[in-house]
Amino acid sequence: MIRSLEFHFESPWALTLLVAIPLVIIALLVLERRRIGKVRAEGLQRTLLAVLTLAAIATLAGLVLTFFVLVATNEDPKTSAVFILGLGLLGLSVLLATLAMVLRRRTRAVLRFPSLSILSKIPEGRPSRARYLAPFFLLLAILLVLAALARPRVAATEADVFAEGMDIVLTLDVSTSMRAVDFAPPSSPYDKQSRIKGAKEVIADFIKQRKEDRLGLVVFAGKAFTQCPLTLDYSVVQTILRSVTTADKAKIKDGTAIGDAIMVSINRLRDSETKSKVIILLTDGDDNASEVAPLQAAAGAAGEDIKIFPILVGKGGMVLYPAGKNVFGQVQYRRGEVRTNPELLQDIAKTADGKFYRAVDQEALREDFQDILDHMEKTRLMDPGKFTRHTEVFQLALLPALLSVLLGLAVGWTRFRRFP
Repeated sequence: MIRSLEFHFESPWALTLLVAIPLVIIALLVLERRRIGKVRAEGLQRTLLAVLTLAAIATLAGLVLTFFVLVATNEDPKTSAVFILGLGLLGLSVLLATLAMVLRRRTRAVLRFPSLSILSKIPEGRPSRARYLAPFFLLLAILLVLAALARPRVAATEADVFAEGMDIVLTLDVSTSMRAVDFAPPSSPYDKQSRIKGAKEVIADFIKQRKEDRLGLVVFAGKAFTQCPLTLDYSVVQTILRSVTTADKAKIKDGTAIGDAIMVSINRLRDSETKSKVIILLTDGDDNASEVAPLQAAAGAAGEDIKIFPILVGKGGMVLYPAGKNVFGQVQYRRGEVRTNPELLQDIAKTADGKFYRAVDQEALREDFQDILDHMEKTRLMDPGKFTRHTEVFQLALLPALLSVLLGLAVGWTRFRRFP
């Protein structure tokens, strides 16, 4: 398997602003250092207000037009009249900002003293270079926001994926009987752990140990559903598994459709080219809702060279179920009977060249999973071509931008506050 990482910007035209704005800021800093005569005129103040208003309008309109083309459309910026107009407005805002800087210097407020002797008593000092911290942080925030708007992405490419493994479909019963709390480990016999929770934890551990086996997930109650097709992306399977709930919470038809679940699992494995195609069937009850007879489905699996390993979960008979909470918030339990049919599962295993297991706690279930793997033969698989996953990383620029804004405001409003 060959892996490679690439970093690029989805909207490269936005990067032009990353170059233009620093140049503008540098030009403004040069003007800042120039000593312009202090001329007081009320007409200049009104002119300054008008220039600043026009600069704000031009900047806002330019940003809206340019980034609308870059982000919301597939139009080529080189030939887009809207994009060119937006750049023109941004250029105009730069010129207006430069003019505003000049006018601000000319209308700058001064302090009047009755005598220069007061000023002569003030010790001569040199301005600290730290006074540029506030503008620096604000400039940095602008650059980071522009970098985020350019949509930086990381592309992870995997090519020619080779693996030695098997194809496994995990077929999990989610009928309401799986809520029975008789699946505690021998070390904690008084713990009330539900069958569905215990089974999901064991399956999650099983998935973590896989490296080169393709996994799929099918759940069933009164109906069977494919939750995840065969994949080598175990994180996806884990995420889907965590969301699996029993039929009453998922609002699906209750029951135990073992035959239908086997048929859905067969469909997931029908096109597999591996030597080992496996269905691990976890259920705690008897078939009572299938449209296809379980043994008929098992015969179909055998015809496709698919092995079925049924695992009967729980003890059967009278078990405890959660039945709500009392006035003190404590979970109450009631007794109910679960009807099981281990003979049916044994016949399914025999028909589909598998093996029947019975698990009464998590440890037994883990041992059953390991025993199933020991029966299987791995096959060298190849998935030719390339698979590329794109990850947006713009948020990595937005968070430092927010921090820079806060730092710039904090510095400008405290230690290096300007007066007047």
